[in-house]
Amino acid sequence: MIAYEIVDMFTATPHGGCALGVVPDAAELSTADMLAVARETALTETAFVVPPRLPGSTYGVRVMTPAGESPFGGHSAVGTASVLVRAGRLVAGEAVQECGGRQLAVTAGADGSTLRVAGEPLLHPEWDPGPLLAACGLTDADLAGTPHLTGFGPAFHVLPVDSEALARASAHLTDPVWADCADAVLVAWDPASGTAHVRVFAPGYGMPEDPACASAALGLGAWLAREKALPGTDGRYSYQVRQGEDIGRPATLSCTVDLAEGRATAATVHGRVTATASGRMTLPGRP
Repeated sequence: MIAYEIVDMFTATPHGGCALGVVPDAAELSTADMLAVARETALTETAFVVPPRLPGSTYGVRVMTPAGESPFGGHSAVGTASVLVRAGRLVAGEAVQECGGRQLAVTAGADGSTLRVAGEPLLHPEWDPGPLLAACGLTDADLAGTPHLTGFGPAFHVLPVDSEALARASAHLTDPVWADCADAVLVAWDPASGTAHVRVFAPGYGMPEDPACASAALGLGAWLAREKALPGTDGRYSYQVRQGEDIGRPATLSCTVDLAEGRATAATVHGRVTATASGRMTLPGRP
């Protein structure tokens, strides 16, 4: 049998935010074992902690969905790091998570963790947002800024709208556009409070609506810099992402973005991590 935990990320309240399964000791599990566990938990993602392979990595992770393996591990890094600290398997502080051949910098804590990314983010405004807006029940008239394909690593389709359009948006899950545009990040930016109210539809990833997406939150830092929604001087700026209210799983993602010559060069996302469940699971074909 194996031990596992379920945590809710980006919330201090159980059953809010985004649920994550974590298996802290998965070194002896096969890929088939991991997929079986992920299907049994039936969560969007389950993280399996394995020995690292790359020099400088503190620990390795393989991330499974019920459908297969995800190569990214950015979103789940926040919850995985906190579980390892609470279990005494990781000292609180700076760590490097390895997943899919990439290394991610994490500041780990028992009650929450921070993910940091650096480098040149993708910013690509040359695409027609019309079909994607239609798949969300919206039109070009609902745009409140410049759409961008942006992100640090995984790229997201950012569609700025006002709060009224955000509230009435609804993903048409069978629309063919999702085959080419896997996600739509609808964002209503409130400059007075420095808060982005966000909904993430991701049918192309098998997720009708994501209650909390760390990678999209990081990408919003690059979009805010591009839209000059932040001061143009060099420095570090904070912003907050509120997500999940529309599906009953409110989440708060606390973010920063570093600007150099008015461009984003690094970003962080921090979230609370709340323990929700734990147990032991029998593996297929094992006593």
